[in-house]
Amino acid sequence: MARFLKNKQKSKGTAPGSLIFIGRQKMEDIKIRVVQYNKDELKILQPDFFSDIKSYLSDDHITWISLYGLHNTEYIKNMGEIFQIPPLILEDILNTDERPKFDEDNQHIFIILKSLFFHSDLNKAQIDQVSIIVGINYVITIQETDSPYFADIDKRLESGTSKIRSYTPDYLCYALLDTLVDSYILNIEKLGTHIEAQEKDLLTSNKQLIENIYHYKTELSFIRKNVRPVKEVITRFITSESDLINSHTFNYLKDLENLITQALEAIEIYYAMVNDQHNIYNTNTSNSVNDVMKVLTIFSAIFIPLTFIVGVYGMNFNYIPELQHHSAYFILWGVMIIIAIFMLLFFKKKKWL
Repeated sequence: MARFLKNKQKSKGTAPGSLIFIGRQKMEDIKIRVVQYNKDELKILQPDFFSDIKSYLSDDHITWISLYGLHNTEYIKNMGEIFQIPPLILEDILNTDERPKFDEDNQHIFIILKSLFFHSDLNKAQIDQVSIIVGINYVITIQETDSPYFADIDKRLESGTSKIRSYTPDYLCYALLDTLVDSYILNIEKLGTHIEAQEKDLLTSNKQLIENIYHYKTELSFIRKNVRPVKEVITRFITSESDLINSHTFNYLKDLENLITQALEAIEIYYAMVNDQHNIYNTNTSNSVNDVMKVLTIFSAIFIPLTFIVGVYGMNFNYIPELQHHSAYFILWGVMIIIAIFMLLFFKKKKWL
């Protein structure tokens, strides 16, 4: 399956709002986790069915619902019915090729974006889709896998002193976004370490180096495609007039905007660095070819007069006076050697050697 675009053959010709999973199934079974918290207490629950979720909602605590796995469209359909989520939003959640976006209605804030993990051993970036839905007293996160992208949020909730425990759901949403953007920077840094490490090999021409350059260029393009729209998402979040967003959250969102700008700048810097490495590699390769051609040209230039001399005395005339001389052969060799030495000295003086 292509990385930059997913196969949408299943959804071809279907009506808008059709719940069709687009992507690759990454989990065997759907998993659900519910975290209930307020300033005084924290509960972590593992319900068996999504239909039981509504019983966990109340006004005296915030409910964070995590759904792991997207391939079961019935779960997504049930979620839409329970929380009155528009079918078009559900369709976007099921499309793992969806561009990062921000949307809202009178009851919800909808955010779709990507997680990033760079596998150093494989030299490959892994992108998963993460959807976040914010309601009056709950937050829903939907992931393709059960990867612990938000493990730091769990630790902060367990500590009991985190602002998350005291603030409204929009602050939890900010914290989730902040964690993902932090991971962007950390994983871009890991990729950048590999890119910088190959600079020492640029003066050598080998097939593996140019393959690595093209590979990193592709990875950066893939990351940029999925990360660049996040800045627009955060900008839309900041300018939103939704009643679900408290005024104190806007200050944190502005800081998050600076953070995503830093991540995007790092991507552009490393992309430019890979381009420079490509240019340097091509320049070094051309210089190596030029050096070889220069040596061959010098040898050719030396042999031109020698070939001329040999050609003159190799003509089939009946009488060439010099050929009758007893030492003509040795004299001719001496003349050719002197000419060759003179030309080598001349090239060296001109610094052509």
